[in-house]
Amino acid sequence: MITSVLTSAQMKEADRKAIDEIGIPGSVLMENAARGCLEVIQEISSLEFLNIGVDDRPHQNLLILCGGGNNGGDGLAIARHASIRGYNVTCLLLAPEEKLSNDAKLQLDILRPFENLEIRNITPDNPDFTPFNSGFDCIVDAMLGMGATGAPRSPYREAITWANNRDALRVAVDIPTGLNADTGEAISTVFEADLTVTMAALKPGLLLQDGPDVTGELFVTSIGTPGALYETSGCQLLDEIVALQGLPIPRRTRHKYDRGKVLVLGGSREMAGAAVLTATASINAGAGLVVLGTPESVIPLAVPKLPAEIISRGLPESNGRFAENAFDLLIDDLETYTVIALGPGIGRSGSALLFARDLLRRSPLPIVLDADGLFAFNEHPEALGDHQSPLIITPHHGEMARLLGVSREAIAGDTLAVAGEAAQQFDCIVVLKGAPTVMATPDGNTWINSAGNPGMATAGSGDVLTGVITGLIARHDGDNLLPGLLAGVYLHSLAGDVAVEAHTKHGLTASNIIDHLPDAFRRLSGDE
Repeated sequence: MITSVLTSAQMKEADRKAIDEIGIPGSVLMENAARGCLEVIQEISSLEFLNIGVDDRPHQNLLILCGGGNNGGDGLAIARHASIRGYNVTCLLLAPEEKLSNDAKLQLDILRPFENLEIRNITPDNPDFTPFNSGFDCIVDAMLGMGATGAPRSPYREAITWANNRDALRVAVDIPTGLNADTGEAISTVFEADLTVTMAALKPGLLLQDGPDVTGELFVTSIGTPGALYETSGCQLLDEIVALQGLPIPRRTRHKYDRGKVLVLGGSREMAGAAVLTATASINAGAGLVVLGTPESVIPLAVPKLPAEIISRGLPESNGRFAENAFDLLIDDLETYTVIALGPGIGRSGSALLFARDLLRRSPLPIVLDADGLFAFNEHPEALGDHQSPLIITPHHGEMARLLGVSREAIAGDTLAVAGEAAQQFDCIVVLKGAPTVMATPDGNTWINSAGNPGMATAGSGDVLTGVITGLIARHDGDNLLPGLLAGVYLHSLAGDVAVEAHTKHGLTASNIIDHLPDAFRRLSGDE
């Protein structure tokens, strides 16, 4: 099943349609959210997550921090269902009762007669949480929810600081308080959850910037609404389900030419290794044939490092870099290739940059443009749109900032929008590398990669990504770039995750990622 990712505005509209057009009362949505959240808490607790288990503590003590909006209403509903199931529950109400939303006020009124349950008010003028310093196994954040922006104010600020210093299981309802639901930015104090139960669909902020560091284990629970409400967001999670759709099935009747032929154009006298990594990754991603085209004088440097299966081809050069007219030597037999990887290690000399621009303008083949290939367009980024064949660009945040003429901070603060803008501006598919990597197409669709780890921030990792992508695209005959691209991005990150299991995040190398590509294929395809 496809996992949709919705902004706070899109979720608000989906809720409106559920209530106004389908006719599901808001209180029913709140009930469903509460039950779903409590079921996750019980399931995790039964596994003795953080050594806290309801099996060992049949009267587990919950403290629920409730705000005045519908997120607080969810918390009040959770309190009631938890009380019914035998939990001892304390609700700390952080908003005046007269300022509660209608649904939250309804939940509070229903809650009052229940036993095993205490309701206490916390006010901004005296935000004292010391009476609750001990005796609670689980603290639930139902304070502000996805609609909040800016830094939390008193008493929410003090509640977050207090909760983060308690030795208890911390659970966020929908999104940790203090985290921007759309950007993932934690402006100041943020609730540091051990697990987050989000409603109906993922939110970008759970996956971007600070989000992964404060959400803990992430769960999506149904609120009893039709899935079709969330399928038009245009943003999806790139997970194993999506990646598997782009993984070609090997057939006994297929030969090497059916698996595509990749032309890697890269390398220079100073940076032969980048092109070697790309070519090696491409053959390990399953391309039928891989040819490394590199400046003539680089051949003796590159060939000893290449797998025996890769063909090398020397091209015209200028001082150890591609000559401007190097493409002329390729044009006659270009039709024998499926896809081109352009850029790794070509250098930043005038001739190499002119070569890259010339190739982009004239090539009839799909191109994956990376590294110094992107640098060639810094001064004239509009030339990126001057291509006759499908184009994929794979910039990191710094490269994207230079292409768009904005700051790195602007890129990090709105990666989905930036990737989408670049895809439309340059009429290409964008792979915006980062933590996480996001992808965008000119028609407005975006994906957020769910795999990968900090250890992959290492020299050559991007060169490997370019190789894996081109290898998978080649196996799709180069006709439909998207399935191979998505599979390639995910497999590259999955190989990094597998490599970390063997090597740790400290000192992971790009070659380690290549070495574990077979393990990633096995894990994704279920052939382990």
